[in-house]
Amino acid sequence: MMKKIVMTVLILLLLLPAMVFAGGRAEAEEPVEVDLTEGKYSPEEKVTLEFWHSYTGPRAKLFETLIGEFMEANPMIEVKLTYGGSLHVMRDKLMTAIAGNAAPDVAEIDSFWTPFLAEANALYDVKPFIEASGYNQGDLVEASLQSTQYKGQSFSIPFNLSNIVLYYNKAKFKEAGLDPAVPPTTWEELIEYGKKLTVDKNNDGVIDQWGLAMPLKANFGAVWYWLAHFWQQEGQLFNAELTEATFNSPAGVAATNLWRDMVWKHKILSLSTGFADFSAGNAAMEYSSSSTYGGYKDSLGRANVGVTTAPKGLVEASVSGGGNLAILQGSKDPRAAWELIYWLGSPEVNTRWCIVTGALPVWKTVLETQEYKDYMISDPNVEIMLAGLDSTIVRPNIAQYSDASRIIAEAVEKAVFENLDPKPLLDQAKKDVDALF
Repeated sequence: MMKKIVMTVLILLLLLPAMVFAGGRAEAEEPVEVDLTEGKYSPEEKVTLEFWHSYTGPRAKLFETLIGEFMEANPMIEVKLTYGGSLHVMRDKLMTAIAGNAAPDVAEIDSFWTPFLAEANALYDVKPFIEASGYNQGDLVEASLQSTQYKGQSFSIPFNLSNIVLYYNKAKFKEAGLDPAVPPTTWEELIEYGKKLTVDKNNDGVIDQWGLAMPLKANFGAVWYWLAHFWQQEGQLFNAELTEATFNSPAGVAATNLWRDMVWKHKILSLSTGFADFSAGNAAMEYSSSSTYGGYKDSLGRANVGVTTAPKGLVEASVSGGGNLAILQGSKDPRAAWELIYWLGSPEVNTRWCIVTGALPVWKTVLETQEYKDYMISDPNVEIMLAGLDSTIVRPNIAQYSDASRIIAEAVEKAVFENLDPKPLLDQAKKDVDALF
């Protein structure tokens, strides 16, 4: 399976630059004249922009509301929203669309896709728009700014910033005799708490409540969570020159074995648990993104949702995540597309998005607004999530990482689901990743 993935990736990397050179389409097109004049832009004729995104649930409703507000204020720019599936699925769809001359005008992209898509000549360099509009990159949080850059150019702007936190159900803690004010802080405590919180309510041999829930499958973004545990063992994904993989180390083995043990030895984590289990009350703790906090407050009630930074291994570590906004090469009106993402990525919209969803601000100035300060005062969990940024690590900003992460995820998934020694699987994954360089 991993060799097949590598071959597919290599073929795409070889073919895509030729396919998308001349405007992100399979065939050469006349270049689109781009308006770089300062100030608000309105097309002379109404333009429809196709916009792909991955949001669902409460975040999707808010996103749709924001798009509606933009169109009301910009009547000559219509935005057609398309749900592209999970980010794992959407990346494949997007690459296929680019190669097939059917890419959208604008897309929400995962924060680590920028180098991969830029290397394939699939994205507009928005630096000219940034300079003409006065967009202040210097005010961006460092993790967000890094995710937009590749080889000295700006290929996206940040929209949503998050990191990994541990949510816990305070009512479940009380039922198990645990203090809701004292969440687990280490791997050992996480397992200890998980055992007390895993319950077979009617003694029929079937677990009714799991101690912990988290995604374990590659196509559900499991590698993001694995990275947190890997970096908590002081692991390094690549060598200093970023030319060779090094994740098949004791840190990689330890992170994978933690997952294996929680499933097979300690039996606190089910292979089938996912995001629905915690919100439904079928799991007492869950690793998830800080940007899902708003949804959990709605489903469980704010008073019942506990939040803590990811329990540490040798050291504390979390992983930055989130979504960026990018203009695809071949967009029918790049200036109109910039008008859209400039507004969506503004500090004003970011403040609203963070307060509703629990996402972290991409702008430093948002933290200083009275509205956000009031939000922090009203909800102590917000400060806990922000504190996690101190130990949050940004994924490598290289074109190979996007595919490398999938190869790692496939190896980890196989080790966990089949209860196998992870070392040989990680060794093979290293060979497959090295082939990408």
